[in-house]
Amino acid sequence: MVFVGVHGQWGCVDVTQAELGCGQERESIYKTKKPAPMSCYECDWRLHLVHKTHGAYDLWFLRHANNAPHCAAKTAGEGMQHHLLKLDLAHHARAADWSAEFEVAAPDGSWRADVMATSPDGKRRVALEAQMAAIPITDIEARTARYRADGIEVCWFTDRKTVPWLDNVPSVQIARPDDGGPVQVTAGPARFVPEWCEDRDDCGLCECEYCGPGVDGPLPCGGHGKWQMAESLPLERFVTAICANTTRPHRLRAKGWGDDGKWRWITRAYFDLEEEQVQAEARRQQVIARKIEPERRRREAQHASEQDHQAAINALLQRQQALTKSVVEFVYQEAGTYPHVAEHGTPDFAMGVPVYVNNAPYAVICPVAGRLPALRDLLASLVLFTATERERRRIAAQAHPGQRIEVIEVDLTATPPTHGAQRRDPGSLTIKQAVIRMMGLDHV
Repeated sequence: MVFVGVHGQWGCVDVTQAELGCGQERESIYKTKKPAPMSCYECDWRLHLVHKTHGAYDLWFLRHANNAPHCAAKTAGEGMQHHLLKLDLAHHARAADWSAEFEVAAPDGSWRADVMATSPDGKRRVALEAQMAAIPITDIEARTARYRADGIEVCWFTDRKTVPWLDNVPSVQIARPDDGGPVQVTAGPARFVPEWCEDRDDCGLCECEYCGPGVDGPLPCGGHGKWQMAESLPLERFVTAICANTTRPHRLRAKGWGDDGKWRWITRAYFDLEEEQVQAEARRQQVIARKIEPERRRREAQHASEQDHQAAINALLQRQQALTKSVVEFVYQEAGTYPHVAEHGTPDFAMGVPVYVNNAPYAVICPVAGRLPALRDLLASLVLFTATERERRRIAAQAHPGQRIEVIEVDLTATPPTHGAQRRDPGSLTIKQAVIRMMGLDHV
């Protein structure tokens, strides 16, 4: 079943129109003694005109003659409901003083519209697509994009109960009443229901995360309106509104109700109501941003300080570890016995690593300068070891006057920092054992 064919003399004909769209009468090609020179625009096979009734519909359509080859127009999978919807769409567009043509294809074949409606001045073209079969979201989005690329508006119509793509492209859901009444648009058009706090300068409805909890002081109302599906309306009224440009496809922007980002058909009045709320919410977020900015900066500064503190700890651990072997050697040469070095620094030694000779404190490796004043007298008799001259000056300024401070320069880049006590493998050497082996004393 097709509605458009090619006449050998008149060119393209549309059998849904009494004058065939070319000023000729249907009777001139219907049941004539000599078959009319009608052929399919796809396969060029002969067509003949058929007339039948279907409920309230008086149908005129073209049928392929017997033994027709495989043809896209013939085997497009279009059922009766598809054909009836196409007829309705074309009829309603024509009733709005627009022209409507069936099966209009792009010059490059990138799209083919079920019904192409064109405004009287030719400035607007709207593809009215009857999509009764299942189709993947990606396919319908791609087809919509091709129409837009050519400056063509589009609306998809379906009677399917479950339509996953209904929110992804400009589309509506239709239904045919059982009583034979006019086709109804049941989903797709929407209306915006505004709601505002009585005092718009002090929003009191929401305290959810989205509304900015923890912000001191009043916040302006960002609006609490939401989108709702419009009530069902006749298909004729909807198509007329599309042609009159009083309803337009719109991707919803008001956030917080789960509808943002969906496509709906709306009027200008509802757009303005949504716009008022979108702008109010933007102002609300600006107020929230201004109020939380000091706290954000404080947290960033705290985070930076914590990072600097951790970096200082890592650097201290690195210096302490790097100095340990040299300090053991230094103390051995000076005290004549091997010292015991603690595993890590402790508060009692200003976070430096204590070194013991004969179980008595003898030295401290890299104490923290800032902790020395409180322990100045307790640590005055101990040798303080540092890794750099700069560190020596910093410690000397806080240590007991005249306290002995030794600088042992080592390669800090080759020693990674350690964190807390380090576990030794069972087969590894202690520092004392390593120094004894290094100096050859294990053979004495």
